[in-house]
Amino acid sequence: MDTFVEQIISIKKTTKTWAAYALIALLTILLMTAAMIFLGKLFIVVDALIIYGAFKLYSLFNIEYEYIITNSTMDIDKIIAKSSRKRVVSFDLTAVQRIDKFTGTIPANIAKNCFFACNKTDENAYIMYYQQEGKPQKAFVFAPNEKMIDGMKKFLPKHICENLK
Repeated sequence: MDTFVEQIISIKKTTKTWAAYALIALLTILLMTAAMIFLGKLFIVVDALIIYGAFKLYSLFNIEYEYIITNSTMDIDKIIAKSSRKRVVSFDLTAVQRIDKFTGTIPANIAKNCFFACNKTDENAYIMYYQQEGKPQKAFVFAPNEKMIDGMKKFLPKHICENLK
């Protein structure tokens, strides 16, 4: 029987995100004012373009991650503004070497090959280490729900599943 499990995680807005929003709003107002002063009647068209650009910039901060398990393959996609999707990682769950509860720190030897696919302050986060044939060890931090954990347990070795709760 085939296994298919998916989960979407929305990334929460941080202080940096809100600061970026404020900066975009300030720049939008300044550009609209400059267009009104220097472009005469043409400013209406330019202001509309500026507002559209600001909206597009705002939407770039709307990020979600989707975890997908199809049989023994796990895929993680990054979804930006609910309109564009990029495959971040895809690997076979048999390549998993270790799963640990995420404690807030990433080991120095893996830090450059690790990424977050969840909120950095998520209490239910795990760090998963995997290595594909001929490639360096990689890791990612993610926050699976119970259904996702059950889907992974079918394909992970038993000694690795002990850390998943």
